[in-house]
Amino acid sequence: MKTLIINGSPRKNGDSMTLVNEIIKHLDGEVKIVNTYFDDIAPCNDCRYCWTNYGCSINDEMQEVYRLLNEVDNVILASPLYFSELTGKLLSFSSRLQIYYTVKKMQKKVDFRLNKKNAVLVITGGGNGGPAPAIERAKIIFGLVNAKLVGTVLSLKTDTLPAGKHIEAMKQAREFAQMLNLQSEKCLK
Repeated sequence: MKTLIINGSPRKNGDSMTLVNEIIKHLDGEVKIVNTYFDDIAPCNDCRYCWTNYGCSINDEMQEVYRLLNEVDNVILASPLYFSELTGKLLSFSSRLQIYYTVKKMQKKVDFRLNKKNAVLVITGGGNGGPAPAIERAKIIFGLVNAKLVGTVLSLKTDTLPAGKHIEAMKQAREFAQMLNLQSEKCLK
C-alpha cells in the first residue's frame, strides 16, 4: 500500500503534523510526504501548456507528485485553517492540479481518470472560523485526483487544546489509518 501525504502546514511539528504522524504510526505500507511550504513546487502560471499537452511545463518537484498521484492507494491532505481556508501554499500547490481538469475539458479526453484512491482530510485550527470552506476546497482537490474521501480528522480548538492532547482527534487519526489499511486489504483480494 502506498500513501501520499500533502502537508499544507508551515510548521513541521505543529498540530497538523501531530495528527498526520499519528496516522502514519498506524498506517501500513510506504508513505511519501510532500511539504508545500518546503518542497520546490511553484504555482500554476497559466501558461496553458496543459491545454494541448498532457502534463505541466514547469519542471519542479510536482513532476514526481503527478507520477505518485497515479500510483498511490491513498492521499492524505493536511492543513491548518487560515481564515477558514486551506493554507495559501496548499492552494498554490493545488493550482498545479489544473492539468487533470484541462485534459478532460480542453483536450476533450472525457474518459481520462487517475487510478482510484482513498482520501483522508486533516484540518486543524483555533480561533473563530469554521472549517466548511476548507472542506469544500479539499473535496474539489480530491475529485481532481480521483480520491474518495473516507474521513476527516478535525482538531479545531488548537489555540487552547493542542491536537496531540485532543483525544477525539487522535482517536480519529488512528481509526482512519486502520480504515485505509482495511480498504487496501479489500483491494488486494
